[in-house]
Amino acid sequence: MKIKILTICMLFCSLGTFAQNMFNMSGIHPDTELREDQTQAIRYPALRQISVTAAIFGNGKFTANMNDKDIGSGESQNARISSFFNIPITKWDGNTISATVYHNQQFFNPKEVTNQLPDPQLDHHDISKSTLGLSLNFSRTDAIFHTPVVYSAVFTGISDNIKTVRRFNFNGSIAFPLKQTADSYLSLGVLVQIDPSAPTPVLPLVNYFRKLNSSGLELTVVFPEGLSLKQQLAKHAWVYIGSNANTYASFYQSNDPSLPSRYSYNTIELKSGPGFEYLLGKHVVFGVSGGINNIVSARTIAKGSNYSDAFIRTTGKSAAYGEFRISVLPF
Repeated sequence: MKIKILTICMLFCSLGTFAQNMFNMSGIHPDTELREDQTQAIRYPALRQISVTAAIFGNGKFTANMNDKDIGSGESQNARISSFFNIPITKWDGNTISATVYHNQQFFNPKEVTNQLPDPQLDHHDISKSTLGLSLNFSRTDAIFHTPVVYSAVFTGISDNIKTVRRFNFNGSIAFPLKQTADSYLSLGVLVQIDPSAPTPVLPLVNYFRKLNSSGLELTVVFPEGLSLKQQLAKHAWVYIGSNANTYASFYQSNDPSLPSRYSYNTIELKSGPGFEYLLGKHVVFGVSGGINNIVSARTIAKGSNYSDAFIRTTGKSAAYGEFRISVLPF
């Protein structure tokens, strides 16, 4: 039972499995057996060894505001390919060190762009931006007054090339399991972020899981990442409906005197809709999903500035999306 508690609790312990996501989690408790690793990785995709996701988005309208002035509007049809690779490094006496390598390729196709000011002008050409990241994750499992607790520290470097680091992030968390039965689990914690693109430096962490019936219906709530209601259809097939939050960044350089020389475009997005997953063999999982993608926040931040200092704030309408994912369970 202790293994299961700490395995799920470790979900709160690190950052960086998908893009530079401040919400996502990774890490496996060092005492967890392989079978338990795979069970948890099926339930929590962030725990998988490798994942590649391709997403296509429908036309979404947007308006942009620079320093409280409307600068333009238009539509954009985007696409994204995201991948990550979790790498175990070492473990000893309840301590675990691992690394996560990720890559995110974003394709922006703006059209029907209307500019309100002579300068700066919103770009109406197709844009392709690549983001690379490397996270070093350290976690320790311990106890306070006989109560299990997991501490975590995650150091992340993000860039648009392999020569220069554009941004450093740090995440620290602590999580406590409060309830564990055969059919339910509850854990609470706190996440501290040092990240210029984060809206707040502190977030509560909640992990709630419950089996709702004997036929395989499960409810999973992981705040602030998302929630899902999942039904097992067959031994190797599942269908689900839920919502999932993610964050993305792309980096830019400009010679325009009205813009900073270096800045980043940062979004917080919430995908909602149904999905299907199928386990092929022992390790490979194929998945398809679709629904509505909501842009919760879109801000352009100058290098050295923070979320609240964004010089361009963009409001985007919801857009339909469809995605395909292939991932590999721990091996």
